[in-house]
Amino acid sequence: MPAIHFISMGMAGDGGYNKEDNLAMAARPSKKEKVEYSKRKINQRLARMGIFGYIKFLFHKQNKNSSDGSFAWLIEGHFMSAKVTSKGLKAFVQSFVYPNGKHLADFRYIAQFWWIIWLFIIAFGWRYRTKFSQVLRLAIVGGFLYLLIFEGGRSRYMIQFLPVFIILASLDSNDVVEMIGEKMSWLKEE
Repeated sequence: MPAIHFISMGMAGDGGYNKEDNLAMAARPSKKEKVEYSKRKINQRLARMGIFGYIKFLFHKQNKNSSDGSFAWLIEGHFMSAKVTSKGLKAFVQSFVYPNGKHLADFRYIAQFWWIIWLFIIAFGWRYRTKFSQVLRLAIVGGFLYLLIFEGGRSRYMIQFLPVFIILASLDSNDVVEMIGEKMSWLKEE
């Protein structure tokens, strides 16, 4: 599949996988035909949305890309059908991550909570400015742009950038805690 296929697919629906586009690609034998088909679909989609519609679509896609802290755990696919075992630490962990787990909703809640905390720390950790942290910030922006251009539309695509988020959040955390402390002491003085 040529790269332009994934750009075209990233402009349909929510910006994620598109079965229709994939089947149309499989039906075209040559790379040239696949590229021409993808170009035609891109032009059709841009013409249909218009410039403001496309900008609105990108905001919607960014929301879909980054809003789920569980990274779409068990939302699609049926790759795990095992039953929770009856006892022990293994059963406890399984109860949080298996489809029939008693605490699966708790796992999603906890994952979303930590995702919001990480995003908060990264957003307010702007005072920590080393070359390495700036590279990590640039990597996050690049990851978001990559997912906006190519197939995305689901937070599961963010998993590949997760190490960058975790490292940057851990580096920024001391400054964010310090900043919150400064703001809290300022409020107490009034």
